[in-house]
Amino acid sequence: MSASVPAAELSFREGTAADLAATFELSERAMHEVATRQGVVPRDPPLTEARIRADWLRHRALIEFMAAQDEGRYLICEGADGPVGYARLVRFGGMEQLTELMVDPGQQGQGIGHALLERCWPGDPSPELGRVVVAAGAPNDLTLYTEFGVMPIGGHWHMRARTEEYAFRRSQETDAPLPQVHVLKPERAVEEWARLEPDAIGHDRSALHGFFARDRTCLAYTAVGQERPAALCWVSSEGEIGPAVGEEAGDLVPVSLAALDRVARSREPETLSVYATTLSWWLIRRLRGLGFQVFWPSWILCSVPLPGLDRYAPTRPPHVL
Repeated sequence: MSASVPAAELSFREGTAADLAATFELSERAMHEVATRQGVVPRDPPLTEARIRADWLRHRALIEFMAAQDEGRYLICEGADGPVGYARLVRFGGMEQLTELMVDPGQQGQGIGHALLERCWPGDPSPELGRVVVAAGAPNDLTLYTEFGVMPIGGHWHMRARTEEYAFRRSQETDAPLPQVHVLKPERAVEEWARLEPDAIGHDRSALHGFFARDRTCLAYTAVGQERPAALCWVSSEGEIGPAVGEEAGDLVPVSLAALDRVARSREPETLSVYATTLSWWLIRRLRGLGFQVFWPSWILCSVPLPGLDRYAPTRPPHVL
């Protein structure tokens, strides 16, 4: 079934740095509408300008970094009153990731998302240049994306737990101190990510980890008797955890818990949040035992297999895999 054609008064153009704040606001409102529609968050209290502004200031550096990457796309669909939809595509190595595809809730169902994808992803993917996207999981989203050469290969779960419950359950565990986890210097962290990550997700993202090295702290798990880390996890001063990667699936556990412990102690938030792929059985089992529940389910769709998602934990916030 073909998508409907956008209204004639709508136009498409390349976005610029001056558009980033406006399209971020559009994305916040669109995601909030979906969340309230699905009962994930209540409609009252409503999303406020102050909340959007605070989120923008927290995520601005990562969004500006992605917008500045070579060979990416940032397309805006515009009406008489400004942007009504946009898409952003970022290339890392041999993979193009659609990091955002957002349409104003009042303009959905008009074919805007399909038209944006046609412009971002013309033709078919190739073995040399793959495609990946994290989709919300609604039937219409999955149907749309599969028209452009990507298929579901794993789940992508936003998991949450109350900090008070997490801290109590952690205090009952015998491995709570996690003595093998330590902080890496930025240069060493980028080097170790370049060693571990490509075998897990099938492409190199050295530029992204160069950014994280300036923005976050890298925790590393080194097994007794070993010289090089078996697992890595980025964590920010704002409490953003991920991505994380391990040599084996079980290696994700100590660095992920160390990051959660760090956020619980330093920021004392009401809830803790982390992302996990549904293939990360070791990590999900441990998180469930610590009180975590699935807050928002999504899908990872890709045009090629990603070889090691069982030993990879996605980025938070989920602007990239």
